[in-house]
Order: sequence, then structure tokens, then C-alpha cells
Amino acid sequence: MPVITKAYEASLKAIRLTALVGTVLSAATAAHAATLKDQIVVEDAMVRLSDLFNDVGANGDTVVMEAPAPGKSDQLSAFELDRIAKEYKLDWKRPTLLKRITVTRDGVPFSIDDLIPSVLDAAEAQGAPSDVEVRLFGRKSGLYLPEGASLKDISFESFTLSQRKDRFSAVALIPTGNGQTTRLNIGGTLEEMRDVPMFTRIVSPGEVIRKSDLTWGKMAAARINSRTVLNMSDLVGQTVRRPERPGKLISTNDITVPIIIGKGSIITMMIRSGAMVLSTNGRALENGGTGDTIRVMNTKSKQTVDARVIKPGLAEVISSNTLNLAAR
Repeated sequence: MPVITKAYEASLKAIRLTALVGTVLSAATAAHAATLKDQIVVEDAMVRLSDLFNDVGANGDTVVMEAPAPGKSDQLSAFELDRIAKEYKLDWKRPTLLKRITVTRDGVPFSIDDLIPSVLDAAEAQGAPSDVEVRLFGRKSGLYLPEGASLKDISFESFTLSQRKDRFSAVALIPTGNGQTTRLNIGGTLEEMRDVPMFTRIVSPGEVIRKSDLTWGKMAAARINSRTVLNMSDLVGQTVRRPERPGKLISTNDITVPIIIGKGSIITMMIRSGAMVLSTNGRALENGGTGDTIRVMNTKSKQTVDARVIKPGLAEVISSNTLNLAAR
């Protein structure tokens, strides 16, 4: 049986300790090996090491590349990932099938129409009417602000108003983060608007227009002419010549007084001659509303005269041969 000396025992313990330390270090290294993140989404203007990999240690805040524009994505190849991992001594092995990854930057979406209030302010500051409607040229999609920014952070590098103050062109500065901006060219027209009465519902001929059937709406001043009805009081109590829909301009040609005497109906014809007032029956030859002048035929003499409609069933004769008519 071999003799175990103290020196041998010490040597054996050292070997065991070395093996144990190696095992622990190996396990620790495996536990902290860097892994590629499943989804890479950033909010900042820069991409950091910890945005790409897990378990990167003290180098996590190190900037490795510029981020895409807000709301956009960029591709990063597997070879670039290899280079980054080696540069920062990450324990990472590229998977065989990995070709590239997508880096997406969060953003706050907005549309070009969201700039209209700013356009109105800039136009008014240069003398444009306050009550105008802005129509922008073209449609631009995919517009984003960086996370944490708002429409108030957008400014105009330039804003040019036409001499007639009906067109504009501008260069907007859109923030992209870290104090940087990108330029956006916009342009459009400015239409002066006026308040006009409009129907709130479809109104049919014969219906008497009430105040509740009307509302105020905006209409381009260029579309308003001398026949446009501008006051609700000119509409209340009237009717329409044809069905009228809501939301459109109302012309004096569109309205008329309600018919209170129908064509063919028997009415009373009132005849004035000085202090004398006579009446007789007549047949209406035309439809008529209050104040209208219609043709009426005396049912006895068959003579036709002009008469002004007073109310339902009554019209006043206005012909010059009134006395002759009354004598028959």
C-alpha cells in the first residue's frame, strides 16, 4: 500500500481546487453569455449595445449606431452584429441561419392636416383673414415625431403668403430627436369662409320652413353671390320649389311662398271700389301663395282678372276693370 505523504496530500488538494474554480468560472461565463434580443425597438436617436443584446455588462449604454428616423426601421446584417460583439468582447455566437435583424424606432404618428392650426396662425400673422379654410396640396403619409415630442415642437423655417393672401408655401422643421430636425415642404390654399343658413334636413316642396329646420354653416366666400340667402329670417315661413338637401347654399331661386290657393279651387274674389267692398266667387287658374298675383276667372261672367292672394280662399282683384266686373 503506497505511503501518502503530506506533500502529496497538498498537491492533490491544489488539483481539486483548480478544477473546482474552473468549473465555477465556466458556469459563470455560460450564465452571462450575451443573447440577441427578440425584438429590437428603440425610442432614442441612438442605438445602444443593450438595445441589441442581453447580458452585456458595463458596456450596456455604449452607442453602437444611429437609430432610424422616428417610426421607421433599418436592417442590421449578421456580419455587423458579429463585428459589434467582437468589438465589445461579448460572449456571443452568431446562429447559422441568422441573416439580418430589424431595428425599429418608436414614434408619435401625425398627419399633414395636423399642421393646419399652425398654418392658420402663421397666415393670420401675415395679414390673412382669421376666418379661412386651409386646403393642403398633396397627401404625405408616414409622418412621425420622436417619443416625447408633440405638434408644438414643429416650427416653420419659412412661410410665404401670396399677394392676394389666398395661397401659401412653407418649410416645416420636424424634430427627429437629440436636437435634430428634418425639413418638410408644404403648400396650399386659403379660402375665406362666411356663415350662411343651411337646412338641417331634406325639405320638400309645400313644407313650410321653420327656424328649427335651419342652422349656420361655413361656405367659401367665393361661392356666395347676389342670389345667396344670407339671413334665416328670409327663409322662415317659405317653402322650396324642389327638394333641398342639408349642407348646401340656398339661393333665392330655390325658395317660394307656400301655396295657399290651389289651381282650380273655388275662392272668394274681393273687389274694392272706393269705400265699397264687393265679393264674388271665382276659380283660381294658377297656384298662389300669400302676396302672389294669380289669374282668377269669375264663375258667373267667365271674365278673367288678376288678383293678389290674401289668405287661403281669398284674393283681392287688382285689375283695372274692377268696376265693370262688380257690375256683372
